[in-house]
Amino acid sequence: MRIAAMLAAVLFVLAVLASLIPLVAVAQPGDYSSLTAEARARYFNEEYTQALELYRKAFAIGKPGLADLRYAAFCAAQEGQTDQAFAYLEEGVPAGMAGSEWLEQLERDRELARLRPDPRWKNLQAAMLKRGVEIESSFPEARAEGTLIDLPAPVLKGSVSVEEALHNRRSIRVYADTTLALAEVSQILWAAYGITEPAGDGHDHHRGGLRTAPSAGACYPLEIYLVARRVDGLAPGVYWYKSETHQLMSTPGGDRWDGLADATLGQGHFKTAAAAIVYSAIYGRTTSVYGERGRERYVCMDLGHSGENVYLEAYALGIGTCAVGSFMDLNVKQVIGMTRPEEPLYIMPLGKMRSNE
Repeated sequence: MRIAAMLAAVLFVLAVLASLIPLVAVAQPGDYSSLTAEARARYFNEEYTQALELYRKAFAIGKPGLADLRYAAFCAAQEGQTDQAFAYLEEGVPAGMAGSEWLEQLERDRELARLRPDPRWKNLQAAMLKRGVEIESSFPEARAEGTLIDLPAPVLKGSVSVEEALHNRRSIRVYADTTLALAEVSQILWAAYGITEPAGDGHDHHRGGLRTAPSAGACYPLEIYLVARRVDGLAPGVYWYKSETHQLMSTPGGDRWDGLADATLGQGHFKTAAAAIVYSAIYGRTTSVYGERGRERYVCMDLGHSGENVYLEAYALGIGTCAVGSFMDLNVKQVIGMTRPEEPLYIMPLGKMRSNE
């Protein structure tokens, strides 16, 4: 009887402990991403006190992103915690909340209106502009050499007609949780800017030949990067597309996906995408021939031609994409590791379309 009683007591204790496990799990602090996601949801629901507390917890366990610091400053300002709001903004400056574009954004943010009469606002402005100049001066004039990776040869005949792709193409912002094949990425890069007729006319500005996308005067001002997150056969990181030889060149820095998403101020496209194409332009290639008309019109036209190719090829492969033009130029340029002459233009996240799309 004594043994039976002891066994019953042990079983009772185990049952009590088992019932507490869910409570313990709930009480555990969440990871950075889940905390900041909930914080932003609370902010948009105007629950500023709760949002601010969640941001504080997140920042205690992870390095704050620029978008999160901005929203945390919003919450603090709305709660009348001016010192804390300035502290969040000032913390962001060394990390890249810098330059005239960021300054203009914060000047437009109505959530920060009560901070602007404060003398510290001018100090913040000066610090942001100074840091912007420092970042700009850090960009190299030319691209450093890296390891070249051969891409699978593009397929020149598919099973989806141009008409079908034109009719069904849509901007897709949420993607299936799966990887992309290297062959799929190769096909999309080729569609964007691949060589279709090797150069033989002695014109150096062709940089390899005529391409899948037309260009004013065949100046080809665009540069294309692949930001890999989940691509079979590629380590997460940033790769420059060497279109002349249909190769990728690795760049130093490793996985920079979170930095790219942060440069877009946390747009949702990047939560599920497996990769992204980033466009930049060296305007001088076109303006040297056409002057300012090249900057005002022709380079943008070139980008549109190439971007539409990506949309159509992606659809044909069952891949979704969406052209993103809202981002902080300086941060994108820094994350990608662009050269000084380049100006970022487009980000196109890529991911397999979900079954209901």
